[in-house]
Amino acid sequence: MGILHLLIGWQRLKPALHICFGLCSLLVCSYILGMIAMYQATNMENYIYGRKWVSGTGFILAVCLTWFVAIYTNFKPVRLIFVLNSLYLFYFLINLISPAGIPYSHISQLSNFSLPWGELITYPEGTTINPFIRFQSLSLIILAIFMFYACYRQYLRSERRAAIDLTVSVYILLGMCVHDRLIDLGVFKSVYLAQFGFMYFVLIMSLRLIKELFQAVKLRQQLLESDRLRKIAVEEERNRLARDLHDSVSQTLFSVATIAETVPRVWQRHPEVAQEKLEELAQLTQGALAEMRSLLVELRPSGLREKLLGELLKQLTKAVKGRAKIQIITTVTGDQPLPEEVKLVFYRVTQEALNNIIKHAQATQVSVVLQSNSEYIKLCISDNGCGFDMKDIPSGHLGIAIMRERAESIGATFHLESYLGKGTKIILTWLINSG
Repeated sequence: MGILHLLIGWQRLKPALHICFGLCSLLVCSYILGMIAMYQATNMENYIYGRKWVSGTGFILAVCLTWFVAIYTNFKPVRLIFVLNSLYLFYFLINLISPAGIPYSHISQLSNFSLPWGELITYPEGTTINPFIRFQSLSLIILAIFMFYACYRQYLRSERRAAIDLTVSVYILLGMCVHDRLIDLGVFKSVYLAQFGFMYFVLIMSLRLIKELFQAVKLRQQLLESDRLRKIAVEEERNRLARDLHDSVSQTLFSVATIAETVPRVWQRHPEVAQEKLEELAQLTQGALAEMRSLLVELRPSGLREKLLGELLKQLTKAVKGRAKIQIITTVTGDQPLPEEVKLVFYRVTQEALNNIIKHAQATQVSVVLQSNSEYIKLCISDNGCGFDMKDIPSGHLGIAIMRERAESIGATFHLESYLGKGTKIILTWLINSG
């Protein structure tokens, strides 16, 4: 399990957290192996070797455990962590130097203790307690306070489930460690239990970390998918703007250039024709300018936020009128500030409707009416084009589905009327109280 978490950390998935926990798991394994060696020792030398192994591993484990809790709870009092780490490294060195390890200054003899199922384990008798064990107990209390406070802070951040899992596992672990220290102090004779506490801690926290890992991987996949969709949307928007530039501004400028070249030659022979061309040139130039302003508004979201809906629609219809050379009458009554998403839907529906009129309606006159008051916003777009049969609309044709979806996204009502030879009317209504 420790190797698994080290590999997870190596893959840069919360590396510090999983590396610390992986080291804790491997040290727990080493601690348990040391306990087995100590229980099965047949002479003093092997027992002291096992005892030093267990104590030394426990001190290094305390260092890793401190960092794991600090990283997992995101509570990192650097000075306190440095003091705790320094103390446990100091105990580790004392354990190496002391002849009998840190718990005891002297061990007189070894005896056997029979477990209920008949297994014999070795324990010391006639031992002298090392004074350093009292300082070690004090360090254990400080470590316990730090861990519980870190869990409490995590609980206050609404990470309650994670905080409860860590608190329960740490509580059992520290309780069994205290049990072992009481055995060392001679308060009572029993079997050492810290290894079971370590195993419980590793099991609970490993399951918790793996669950969080799966959630993090799922979230990363969702973010990658969202980023991919965003890039596709950006690419589609760029292509749309490129098409709009080609269909409107570039063609208009081409017409402007053509007219500008012919006017000087026509002026001498037909001044009245040249005058008409100049008027057409002015109209085309104004249309191209309005089209460019409309495209800039779409490129800059702040443009939608800063301007009123009526102003945006006037700018849009002016651009379309200059490009398509059809009569568009725009009427705005009671223009007022609106939420950005509502303003965007009305703008896009108008844009889609005008594009459909240009491409399909063969209309010569279009009416765009925006009515606004304290109760509702109403947009009516009508034309005198060829119309179509409402019962015979090809799937996805004329962008009707797109306009309807946009209306539903803000809770507005979308109504469409069309008859062959009698034109088309679109009515979009948004109730202000519903927003």
